[in-house]
Amino acid sequence: MFLEDYKGAYPRPDDFDTYWDKQLKFIESIPLKYNLERAEEYNFSDIEYFHLTFESFDGASIYSKLIKPKTSKKLPALFYFHGYPGCSRNWFKKSAFCSLGYASFAMDFRGQGGRSEDIGGIKGTTVAGHIVAGLDDSLDNMLYRKNILDVCLLIRIAKDLDFIDENNINCAGGSQGGAFSVICAGLNPDIKKCIIQYPFLSDMKKVYDMDLDLLAYEGLRYYARWFNNTGEHDEKFFKRLAYIDTKNFAPRIKADVLFAGSKIDLVCPIPTQYAVYNNIKSKKKMILYKKFAHERMPDFNDKMLEFLLANNKGV
Repeated sequence: MFLEDYKGAYPRPDDFDTYWDKQLKFIESIPLKYNLERAEEYNFSDIEYFHLTFESFDGASIYSKLIKPKTSKKLPALFYFHGYPGCSRNWFKKSAFCSLGYASFAMDFRGQGGRSEDIGGIKGTTVAGHIVAGLDDSLDNMLYRKNILDVCLLIRIAKDLDFIDENNINCAGGSQGGAFSVICAGLNPDIKKCIIQYPFLSDMKKVYDMDLDLLAYEGLRYYARWFNNTGEHDEKFFKRLAYIDTKNFAPRIKADVLFAGSKIDLVCPIPTQYAVYNNIKSKKKMILYKKFAHERMPDFNDKMLEFLLANNKGV
């Protein structure tokens, strides 16, 4: 396989864009209901910390950290997405973006390790993996579709804040966070810069065929063993998953992209990373870490810094 040309094992649905454009119109119709509360335990002269909670489209309460420099100027925004199945964790790493002049948002994905609420109500299995949660229900009731709409609603809220420069919105993340950086930029064409590190939720048919449906992808194997024993339902299975597959959002990206690939990654295998990268049509740059797995890369934070400080000059 020539990875530089590889674009995925299962085709992008013909109505993929139609479906997600309809979802965006739906989110635009949702009244904004949010609360911004100062985090009083952190009181510094030059940085402000906030708890942001908002009511999502289905009534679920969704939480995000918000950290910003203390200034009267409008600020560029950076949406920093966490890995699976985690949460926004501590304030420390996000605080570093303040020194670059960014207001940073770190949302907890519903049903994972943070404060966001999963109000449930789906048909089918919920015992293993968010990938397959809602797979036997309607597409609109898949858990990851709900997470995606939460992100789109949060971006609307950020643009509604008077201290955010709505013309300078950016996103970043690794693994699940990398997936949502792709999705965020794909569904929001005004995103300026997009940082992606070994993205999750990509090219799921390839993960399945490689028998690497373990760890973060364990839901695929669980579902196959219980509900698709001999592969008789593969077409139905992967057609549904294609609507939340990261690689299928990639062609929609307009932002400049900085991409970190991990060559010996067994959690998010390298072909699935290339499936995302090769489908991106905007200006992009990949840094391939040849002897690194699904782990921290020693200098990638510095590369992020350079990229974010490049003042819209591209990659």
